[in-house]
Amino acid sequence: MPSEHRKPRITALISHLTFDGQPSKLTRTLNEILPRYEQQADVQIVETSVDKLLSTARAIEQKQSADILICSSASAEFLRKKVSITILSFRMGEYDLIRAINLAKERGTKAGILTHQRTLKELEEMSGLFTVEVSQAIYTSLQDAREKIRAFVDQGIHVIIGSPTVVELAEAAGAEGVFAINADAVRLTLDDALAICHSRAEEAQKHRRIHAVLKHLNEGVIALDATGKVFSVNTSMNSLLKPLQPVSIGDRATEHFPDIDIDGVLQTGKPIESQLSSRGHQRLAISVLPIIENGQIDGAILTCQEIREIQRTERRLRSQSRPSHFIARYNFEQLIGKDPSFQKAVHLAKLYAHSDSTVLITGESGTGKELFAQSIHNASDRQQMPFVAINCAAFPETLLESELFGYDDGAFTGSRKGGKPGLFEAAHNGTIFLDEIGDMPIHLQTRLLRVLQERQVLRLGASEPTPINIRVIAATHRDLQQQIASSQFREDLFYRLNTLRISIPSLRQRISDIPALANLIAKNLTQGDTTREQATTEILNTLMPQLMKHKWQGNIRELENIIERAFLFSRFPDAPQPLDALFPELFPSATEQAPSLKTPKENLHTFGKAAEITLIRETLDAHNGDMNKTAKALGISRSTLWRRLRRSQSQNQR
Repeated sequence: MPSEHRKPRITALISHLTFDGQPSKLTRTLNEILPRYEQQADVQIVETSVDKLLSTARAIEQKQSADILICSSASAEFLRKKVSITILSFRMGEYDLIRAINLAKERGTKAGILTHQRTLKELEEMSGLFTVEVSQAIYTSLQDAREKIRAFVDQGIHVIIGSPTVVELAEAAGAEGVFAINADAVRLTLDDALAICHSRAEEAQKHRRIHAVLKHLNEGVIALDATGKVFSVNTSMNSLLKPLQPVSIGDRATEHFPDIDIDGVLQTGKPIESQLSSRGHQRLAISVLPIIENGQIDGAILTCQEIREIQRTERRLRSQSRPSHFIARYNFEQLIGKDPSFQKAVHLAKLYAHSDSTVLITGESGTGKELFAQSIHNASDRQQMPFVAINCAAFPETLLESELFGYDDGAFTGSRKGGKPGLFEAAHNGTIFLDEIGDMPIHLQTRLLRVLQERQVLRLGASEPTPINIRVIAATHRDLQQQIASSQFREDLFYRLNTLRISIPSLRQRISDIPALANLIAKNLTQGDTTREQATTEILNTLMPQLMKHKWQGNIRELENIIERAFLFSRFPDAPQPLDALFPELFPSATEQAPSLKTPKENLHTFGKAAEITLIRETLDAHNGDMNKTAKALGISRSTLWRRLRRSQSQNQR
């Protein structure tokens, strides 16, 4: 096959009944016209006898010295069955036919045309125009040709037209042989050979480019021609198929993939996408895409990927695209407390972290249920995957449904174009935390139960479910047994959620942990400011008796609010005032004497708010107006920061 950087190689193979070394008329004709083809091709002329024709052709094929052979029609027909090299036959020239017929007319004889295997239909159609009788005959072998020529001579036909071999046989039989291949016919044959070589060169170049691309792909790829045979295969494909038989160029693809309808793709042009197939211990996803050129199916590309590699890629993409708020920030080291009931809950949570079973966390509001959920996630094998939390009580039913399950394009009026994946899909391979599960509407409880059972989620407006791999952690402050009794919670869902259970004690059940918790919260608020930390600690030490006997209906969240208040007041240690005014919830009795601090001249409440706003504005300026960093530095949420700034603004306007 011609390469990209050399001229096509064409060999004219001319056979004689007996070759005496003298050039034939066809050889002389070729020599006359070959100078015109010097820049286009390397053309060699090889003459041989009929009995050495096959051995000569095989020698040319073995040496790979020619891209294409041209010879007489009889020789071409014989050699095509014996060698694999491409062979063209010389065309018969119309001019020589007319010249031979005119010659027969001059000789006052009939004309005979002897061709190999096929007659000339054009000549039959024009026979009525000739002034001499023209007979046609065909031969299938050398002996058959001799017999047909003898029959022509016996019929009074003395001008016989045909190939060089026919001419030799005619002259040997006493007739006049007319060579039916002239210079025009030779040029046409050479032009056909050049066109084939150029087409092959372009095809080979295309294949080389395809192979160069395939070689660098990680997925296994096979390029097929229109018959389903392999013309290119990359190393990744055979690596995937080990230890099975490797794919080789020239193989039929169906031999290696009998369960894939490759012939159907080549016939209909309909692609196959990600069809699962097993090869030994491997599970593969196979796709077959048709190659269509000029409206015709010209072949196909078969791609093959290992299922585990697809899953790894999916995990990487999900990890790269997951929002920052889908990350768990807390771990077990941040769960402070030595109370036995609390330690029991932590111990269970650590055990449950190594399981994928559903966990139900119960406890009053403010006890830290989400901290437990995040710690479980960060101690599990899913720690690098998303942690998606949603408060089921914070959304109306219709919005909660679309947030959890997602929706397809056009699912409802106002839906995002292209649809939107829900939080279950966002949590794929990670953990979803369903807070306040006891407040989920009954309708959504039914859908949630199906997700937990089938591990599939159906978007709103979709017809096909999406498989998901998630770990579910649910939490509630409600008594779900009472919810079941009042028909507000599904009993079957409760048993599905209640696989692993953690009950977090309230703060009033672990009073002994209050000093350690208070000091930790204060330390987080002061962030290394030793002066503020010392002032805050002094206030907390003064308040400790009240902290230890308070009922703590708001649990740790209420404790955080009180310590935050103490932290804000610690900025003004020289502004004395009674603590019962700052912390009225700790001094519920009017007769209870609160510890005294010096009282400022300004109204107490006005002074406290002013100090708070001053601190907030200074911190906001220090962080160049960044609300997130300011809220984190103050130890409060962003919404709390925003609310207090708006309150300050409204007071200034009044």
